[in-house]
Order: sequence, then C-alpha cells, then structure tokens
Amino acid sequence: MEPNYYEDPPTAILPGPPILRSNGKWTEHKQNGDTALPFVKTELKQNGVTARRSQNELIRALFPRELRTLILLLGAAAVVVQFPFLSNKKPARVTINDSAIRKVTELVADDTSPYPPVLTQPPKYPFEQKSNVPWNGIENAEWCQAPTAPPLPFDECKWRSFAFRFPADGGLTNALHFIMKGALWAFQESVCFYVDELTTVPKMAEREPKENTVYPFLTRYFEPMGLPNDHPILKEATTIVSPNYHQINYHEFGKYSGGLAAVHNPVRFRSRSIDSLTVGGPNPLDNITTKKLFLRRLFRILPQFREHACSRLAGLGLHDEYLALSVRRGDKVLEFSIEASLQPYIDLAEDAIQTHFGGVVPKVFVASDDCRVMDELRELRPGWVFVSECDNASEQHGFVIAEMKYWTLEQTDAHFKKFVTEMIALASAKYWIGVSTTNVSYWIYFMRHLEARDDTFKFVDVDQAVY
Repeated sequence: MEPNYYEDPPTAILPGPPILRSNGKWTEHKQNGDTALPFVKTELKQNGVTARRSQNELIRALFPRELRTLILLLGAAAVVVQFPFLSNKKPARVTINDSAIRKVTELVADDTSPYPPVLTQPPKYPFEQKSNVPWNGIENAEWCQAPTAPPLPFDECKWRSFAFRFPADGGLTNALHFIMKGALWAFQESVCFYVDELTTVPKMAEREPKENTVYPFLTRYFEPMGLPNDHPILKEATTIVSPNYHQINYHEFGKYSGGLAAVHNPVRFRSRSIDSLTVGGPNPLDNITTKKLFLRRLFRILPQFREHACSRLAGLGLHDEYLALSVRRGDKVLEFSIEASLQPYIDLAEDAIQTHFGGVVPKVFVASDDCRVMDELRELRPGWVFVSECDNASEQHGFVIAEMKYWTLEQTDAHFKKFVTEMIALASAKYWIGVSTTNVSYWIYFMRHLEARDDTFKFVDVDQAVY
C-alpha cells in the first residue's frame, strides 16, 4: 500500500510533525543543561520561504489550556536542531530551571491531565510465564539463520520536510542501542532517519592516520539501519533534527536516563505498538516484545559474518543447550566499579545449573573483552568445560576503545568477528549471566529469543532487568 506523504505538516501542528512527544503525550526535553519545550517558537525554511509562527500561536495549537498557561508563564521556547549546512541561523533558546521542569513534569503526569504519560498504561506481559525456547543445536538457532522478518521500510515516512539524524557514538552496542531507541521514536512518528558516520566519525571507526578511518563502518558488518546519506528524501528535507542522548532517553523512558527497573515493575511491560508498522497493530503488545520484534527488523548481520560466527560456535561444540557468561572489563573499569571477582558468576551459574539444567553442568560459553578471565574461571571450577572466542583471540589484556585508532583493518575485522560471534552466543544460550554496567547487556537482552523470558538471565551486580 502506497504511504501517504506530506510535503509539509498540517497547519494544526506547524511547524512540523509532533516528533518531540511520546504516543501523543508532549514532554519537555533537556539539552546541554537547559530545557527546551518542543516547537513553541522556531523558524523553518519551507519552499525557499522562511515560515514564522509566533510563540502564542504555536502554544495554542499544541498545548491544552493548563499546560499553555504554565508554559506562557515560564516563557519557554523550543529548539529545532539543524545541520550547519542547512542554516546559519541560531535557534531560539530559553533556560528553565529544575523547579520549572518538575512543575511541567508533574502536570503532564497528572492522571487528570489530557496527556497522561504512556508509562502509566497497565502491563500486559505475563510476569511469571516460564521460558520455552526450542533448541536443535547452535547451527539452527535463530541468529544463525537468515532473518525471517522483512527489513524496516526506512523510506515509508509521512513527514517529508523533517528527518532524524543519529550518530554512531561510543562502542558498538552503545551505538546500536542509541540507534534503536531513536528508530523506535522515528517509526512511532513516521519520520525518516539516517545514521551519520561522516559529520561525527564513530570512535570505533576513527583511525590514525586519518586516511585509515573505516568508512562506511556499520554497513561493513550489518545491513543498513536507516536511509543512505544521499537518499532523495534527505536531500529534500528542510530540517534535520538531531536528538541528543537525554532527549532519546526521555522519549523512551520518561526520564533522562533509564533502561533498568525491578524485574516485576509494570513500566517494563507497558502496552506498546507502532502504528506505522505491523508491530502491535490494533492489539498492542507489551513493550519488551515490541522491542524484540523491532530489533529483528533493524539489526541484521551480513550473511558472511553470521555464517563465520555460527561456524565458530559450532566448532566449540555448542550442540546441546548451554550456559553463557558475559564478563566486561577493559575500559569499563574507568567508568564504573566493576566486579573484580568472578565468584559471583560462579554462584549464579550454580543456581542456574539446578533450576535450568537438571543439576548437570552444561558447557559454559564465556564472552569477555579481557581474555585473562578464562584462566581465572578454569581455576575456580576445573571440572567445568569453559569455551570462548578468547581461546583464539588477541584481546588478552582488555578492550580499550581509545586504542582502536591504532588498529589495522585486519585487527578491526578480527575484533568485530569475535564480537558478533559472542553476541550470537549470548543471545542463543539457554541461560545468560551478565553485568548491568555495559551496553552489551542491554542489546543482548532484546536479541534473545521471544520466548526467553526473565527466568533465563541474571545480572551479577543488580537485582534488576532491562526494559
């Protein structure tokens, strides 16, 4: 079915699509320590003419009376973030203090408000339902097969004068997680987007000397996630919007940072659908199932890397159900207090052996950026069989992203072949034990089978779960 395209948004919500809202509920967003309420005042170049909308006109069009009164008293303004080459004009900006932010948040979250937050919707996820993942060897695991769901229709967006831009910042799973949250936002609003590796070169791709920088980077290992940079939709768009980390998280979690909650917290399983896709449909699924389905259409490993990874795992003898450990060290010790001892992993593994493996110790796959953990684990449990890509890898002293700029292309490919292999192994394990201080865990959680529920994983550092 041909999508409906809008060269310019309806006048009721000029100057653009409602991209700074959550399922119809407007929220405020913090940027660089300031807060900008969306689209109260802005300028857009439309058909070569600068269209101006006064602050009062936009407030009346966008906000109910109680929010409008408060916003007018605060004198709020919004920022439409533009690429430097699109306009040299600086967007309007108003600083609002934390007290004002709380007042707006409280009003929006009030149950009597016409804009109740989506986070208050009742859960529909079966909390206590146990996992039942079919298993017939790693070669037949989900991520070792070609994708069954179609890729996302990146060019089927209604709003044609707007587009989202997402950088590929940080390490691989940090970038992937950011892109997925942004892509969810984009598809909920039917806004096109692209991943920019040119304006902001990813750290994992930047090399010295500069001519050795790996470009394109993500599409070297994965199918495209978004429109190509030279797509006609992007050339025609009059505004490129670049949500920052806090805005992305506010839209996804209702706060400036998030992603973890108590296992049975209803916020994890709130009702969620994506109208522009056949995800949820008229009967919304829970948030976690929706994200898992969405990830499978966004994140698609190129066949040659998928086949290499699964061949490696088959060679490790993962024919029967197995347990997996994800041990993150490397440069994470510079950011967080990392669990130094491996005993907590062993303790949780022994529990899982009783609850999920009938008391019989399975093979244990270990994914780590510091391959010294293999000797430590084998010393702790010499009777267990530990297998890992570490036995054929060079990362003996921990992965540090700052050191990647000195890597050759061969070293880069070797690292990400190992990483893709580990992701597939963690996602396919019957039981997985990880740590919450790495984006690897957040990504793997949604890669895991649709029927792999919360009874199939534990974090060693917190009694919480991903959402």
